[in-house]
Amino acid sequence: MRAFHFMTAKNWSWLATLMIGLPMIVQSQTVDSSLSFFITSDSIGLGGNLGGLSGADAHCQQLATAVNKGNRLWRAYLSTQTLNGIPAVNARDRIGTGPWFNANKVKIASNLTELHTAGTNMLSQANGLTEKGTQIPATPNRHDMLTGTRANGTAYLAGVDSTCANWTSSASTGKAMLGHFNRMGVTGNIDPASWVEAHISSGCTQANLVSTGGSGHFYCFAADNATPVLKHLPKTVGAASDFTPYILGGGVGQKELVYRFALKQQSQVQVSIFDLEGHRRAVLLEGIRGPGNHEAYWNGRDAKGSPLPVGTYVIVLKRDGQIQGR
Repeated sequence: MRAFHFMTAKNWSWLATLMIGLPMIVQSQTVDSSLSFFITSDSIGLGGNLGGLSGADAHCQQLATAVNKGNRLWRAYLSTQTLNGIPAVNARDRIGTGPWFNANKVKIASNLTELHTAGTNMLSQANGLTEKGTQIPATPNRHDMLTGTRANGTAYLAGVDSTCANWTSSASTGKAMLGHFNRMGVTGNIDPASWVEAHISSGCTQANLVSTGGSGHFYCFAADNATPVLKHLPKTVGAASDFTPYILGGGVGQKELVYRFALKQQSQVQVSIFDLEGHRRAVLLEGIRGPGNHEAYWNGRDAKGSPLPVGTYVIVLKRDGQIQGR
């Protein structure tokens, strides 16, 4: 393990409780319109068994890499349900905060609210493109997208399967919630115009998915699409009241960095690592968290799992889209 040395702190507990200061931070106004959303051009082919969330994420990453976009942090838009004591995961908490653009640089949505509000996102037959910039053919019908998710982007309650056993099952007895990327369907569905929650599958086999107008495709989003958040950092990075800086050293034997923060109310939070040029190098934690004390961990690696070089880095906390001061 690499050692982490805080520039001015005398002990780890002091480092771990610091918040990020607001006054010296300048927000970047540049919007990156490169590919940050796509529909998988190929399905995994095992019905609802995607290898769990990690397998689905890896599929997104592989497809993105094939079109030279593997430098982004790709996540599948999938929820999981509470199962065997493991808490549920909301799809909306996995994909960053937006905006997201397709291969033709068309903005699908600016933020999570726009993405999950009927009539405000731009997903359609024309804009629902694969990573290659191609459309999913209208014939044969393959508009069903695996989501396992409610219309607001959250997971279903435990009990009735809506995620093919959290994307690990190809059994005909399982079920998965499906969305219609083209926003069209027949009456009798939950909502034929919903890209997230149109109807339930007839089962979790590949044949089951094909029978109702799908093939095991799903949505992929770049979860790091806000990079860079910081356009400038101060020339002097030693004042703990302004930032939480620390030096990533080359030693061994110390534990990973633990960053602690407290929330007074439920909030959408993001804890990130930046280099001194203002580029985000890793996201330590992202999602909705309730009131109370929380922790984020860093092992000295970037978003792709590669070790970062020795140097000084900055930890930044955002709450409900705003960078937080103490």
